[in-house]
Amino acid sequence: MMSDEVRLSTEELHKLGASFGIRAEELSRQLAAFRRRADAEALRDGFGSDEAARPFRELYEQAEHALVQLQERLAEVSSGIKETVTNTEAAEDELVDTLRSVEKMRSAK
Repeated sequence: MMSDEVRLSTEELHKLGASFGIRAEELSRQLAAFRRRADAEALRDGFGSDEAARPFRELYEQAEHALVQLQERLAEVSSGIKETVTNTEAAEDELVDTLRSVEKMRSAK
C-alpha cells in the first residue's frame, strides 16, 4: 500500500544540490586540463601536420563541446535543487506560521 504522504528532506536535497555543484566544479577543472593537453597545437605536433591531426581535432572539439554542456547542465541542476530547497523551506515556514495562527485563534475562543 502506498502512502499519500509526501516527505521531503530539505537537508537531503541540499546535500544533493551540493553534490551536483561539486561535480560541476570538478568537471570544469578537468575540462581545463583536457584543453591544455589536447589543444590544436599539441595535436598538430603529435601527428606531424594539420592535415593528419584534423580528424582528431574534430573529435577533440566534439568532446570539449559535450563536456562543456555536461558541466553547464550539472551546474543548472545544482542551482535548481538549491532553489527548490529555498522554496520548500519558505513554504514550510509559512505553513508553520499559518498553523500557529489557527491554533492561537482556537485558543482565544
